[in-house]
Amino acid sequence: MIPACIGRAASSDARAQANLVGFAVAVLVVASVTVAGGALANDALSDADRQPATAHAAGALADHLVDASASHTRGANDLRRAAVSNLSAPALDAAVPPIRDRPVRVALGDDVLVERGNVGDGSESVLVERRVLVTRTVRRGERVDLGETREVVVDDHDGRLTVEVDPTETRRVTTVSAGGRIVLHDPAGLDGRYAVAVPRQYPLRIAFDSSGFGSGTATLEWTARNASAERLAVTVGA
Repeated sequence: MIPACIGRAASSDARAQANLVGFAVAVLVVASVTVAGGALANDALSDADRQPATAHAAGALADHLVDASASHTRGANDLRRAAVSNLSAPALDAAVPPIRDRPVRVALGDDVLVERGNVGDGSESVLVERRVLVTRTVRRGERVDLGETREVVVDDHDGRLTVEVDPTETRRVTTVSAGGRIVLHDPAGLDGRYAVAVPRQYPLRIAFDSSGFGSGTATLEWTARNASAERLAVTVGA
């Protein structure tokens, strides 16, 4: 059983996360070449120009990683952390043929997600950087005393909600609505755990219709998002 954890502070936190998800992400692309001992930026760009195939492969991989239609993204430049953590070199080879048989490194923030070969270890390579949004899912919940509260506001969710109704002999819950739409109804009274689809409204108002006296409780559970801006670095060798 989850503890009551959502109040004004948690609602503000969820609202801040939802706002962060909506902000436009600036994209910065930098091509460079790593050589033993380091290189000046102008030299790196010149070397990249002399390696059009490698530069094309690096750009194609970076484009795939931030593509809105990719299975590991929520939208353009918006990566799902759990999904990108499971990326593999064979899967990337299948999706981006130009990188096959090349040294490759994909790093997100301080974490290296994929590495194959000695990228940047004394061999020429091309680096492409993007500023991306990284979204993590967070389970949230709230317990409602139906004798005191009739409505709950959910700031962020993925379109699914679990409702557990625990009535008493003196309190009967007949209807649960989300965003003005009825999602659960039983004239004889709701009792138990229900998984329901809810409207994609943000924030979303959950209302309970009950009768009688005394408390009775309902527990809500849903999945929200926690997002942060991070650096995606893609390096491909010759």
